[in-house]
Amino acid sequence: MLIEQKIASLLGGEPGEDPAELLGRMLLVSTGRPWQLRLPTWDKPTTAAAADAIVVTGRVDDLVVRATLRPDGDRLAVLLGWRSAADHRLDDLVVGLVLRSAAGARVTIPQVIYHDNPAVDPARTIPHVGRGGFVTQAHRLPIPAVCAERAGEALILAIEDDPSRADVGSLGAVADPDRTLIIGASGVIMFDGCADVDYVHKAVITERAAGYLTLSPGARFEQRFLIERTRITPPGQGYRRLVEFAEEAFPAGDHDHRAELSRDQAIALKTAALDARWFDDGTAAGYLKFPAWGEPRKKPGRPDHDFLYGWTGQSLRLSWCEARLGLRNSEPARLDRCRRAVEFYLDGSASQLEGLRWNHYVHDDPSWGGFRLNGAPMISARAHGETLVDLADIIEDLTIAGETVPDHWADAVVTGADHVIKTRLAGGIAPIGWRADGSPIADRRGFAGVPAAHAVAAAYRAGGDQRHLDAAIELAEAYHRLPGPGFERPYAFATLDAACEDKESGLYYLRLLITMYDLTGDRRYLDRGTAVADWLLTWVYHTSPSFEPGAMLSEAGFRSRGWPGVSVQNHHLDVFFWTHDLWRLGRLTGVDRYCRWAIEIDVALRQGICTTPGEWGFEVVGEQAEAYFVTDWQQRGAANTWNPSWVIALPLWQALLLEADHVLDPVGGPESGEAAVDQPNVGDRRLR
Repeated sequence: MLIEQKIASLLGGEPGEDPAELLGRMLLVSTGRPWQLRLPTWDKPTTAAAADAIVVTGRVDDLVVRATLRPDGDRLAVLLGWRSAADHRLDDLVVGLVLRSAAGARVTIPQVIYHDNPAVDPARTIPHVGRGGFVTQAHRLPIPAVCAERAGEALILAIEDDPSRADVGSLGAVADPDRTLIIGASGVIMFDGCADVDYVHKAVITERAAGYLTLSPGARFEQRFLIERTRITPPGQGYRRLVEFAEEAFPAGDHDHRAELSRDQAIALKTAALDARWFDDGTAAGYLKFPAWGEPRKKPGRPDHDFLYGWTGQSLRLSWCEARLGLRNSEPARLDRCRRAVEFYLDGSASQLEGLRWNHYVHDDPSWGGFRLNGAPMISARAHGETLVDLADIIEDLTIAGETVPDHWADAVVTGADHVIKTRLAGGIAPIGWRADGSPIADRRGFAGVPAAHAVAAAYRAGGDQRHLDAAIELAEAYHRLPGPGFERPYAFATLDAACEDKESGLYYLRLLITMYDLTGDRRYLDRGTAVADWLLTWVYHTSPSFEPGAMLSEAGFRSRGWPGVSVQNHHLDVFFWTHDLWRLGRLTGVDRYCRWAIEIDVALRQGICTTPGEWGFEVVGEQAEAYFVTDWQQRGAANTWNPSWVIALPLWQALLLEADHVLDPVGGPESGEAAVDQPNVGDRRLR
């Protein structure tokens, strides 16, 4: 009797309710196309008790259902066995579970739904659960689970089946003013309430039938689910329990690292790619946003030689890598290249407004410019802030090493930060960017300006003026308030092309919080950082879905676990992640999972690096794709060859930081300081 009461509670029932009746109201059975959210009642179920479980058997239409329900603390394991009792073949069959949560519950489905994606323009084609419902196959989800949370009460439904299976099932939700339903199905899909519609590219949907079953007479089909009911503190952060849940439900297990690159090998390869991006013609000096060869240059209108500062270009972050390598390996020529790149940027990027600099240099014209928003020129706050922080980091490294640093470098950081301070928006945050006249753009209130806030903190490091630290504290507090007390507005707007909830918003915010702790010693910033880190881990794959035989990623033995996704718009994987910040947060807070995940992510992201010309479609050693497609969002099982310079700068930056802190590398390899990989001749990058 006690076990039945526990199971009834986990199924959402009241004391004394029959688990068989409760489960019977949750069974999804649909036949025919398109599938329907049909919940028929089952006929005369029987219950048998075991030591640690109950087994309920009943019949729904032409199916005999055997459900094994096993409680474990706040969690219930559900094994559903479906057997055809028909004398004919059952076609176009859909089975599963549908759980009821409170009306108005906030739904999190990792990578695709964060509280119904409130940052997205309502006219934009992006997943939502409040426009009829969204259901997607489990390979789309870094954590194959759904969390619905209301006033601190959370309900989680996860797929427990072997996650390496290609089509293990599907999960989703329907949310309207009267109800919230969580759906676990046998693989069917839904977009905006329309069955058999898939989200397949940026703001693109298409009709696609998936997940339908065919059962011959007597044939069986099994599903495994996990259900959890728990309390969330503070309310609105159910995603944090999702991460803890996934740690328990999808442990890493043993992994053979022998075939993977070591950190030293990855650094050597990325260094070779950095060298191949260096460009100068006697006056211009920097790192090409795209190489002078390969796919991106074939796009109409692409300049042959251009530098981008911040965002996807990272010219000064590459300069930081150059300086760090020069100091690490005692290579004065690298320090000279860093200095030349910085001087070129400072000499040419200034706009007509003090402190505000252009983000983009096109050598073919030559000309300086910025981005465009709604057809009008803008200077991106993200790119502006990133570049000033890069410059401050270069100043700090060179100063510590005893190198001479010109005063005007720090002046540029200070004046750039001053412009951020005087153009803050109502509420205290930085804008997404500035118009050509320097006025702030105020129509998006999100985390795009966090790098600009970070630049204000960097100005304190560079110049030591207390007003910059005071302003940085005010900015950090403003961003802490921005999501709301119940996390009503998740981190969003760090990617211009997506304009939605995205991983990068959390990454830049985490970096700001750790910097603020370093500057003040105030542990509140670390506490806030743990909430951001858990949100970031909902973007990181905890499983490794398989691919069709013969697919590029299948042939390469690609492992998805440890890779992050991008945004609720762009469902692919990339190497954009701050592994060092996550590791530092773990060390500073004592939360071991952050250190473990930092190392696991660091190792995973070394996949896909070109080690010999022609590998992964690249001519240049050390290059890497911007996108890996492990879902049907686009070209499942493939990778692209689109390679803006951030795919060199950011992994190399993080690897050098991890190396400097002697962070464990589970992969064996050559000793640090080994010579860089030889680069094949890819053409002269100096204009003649």
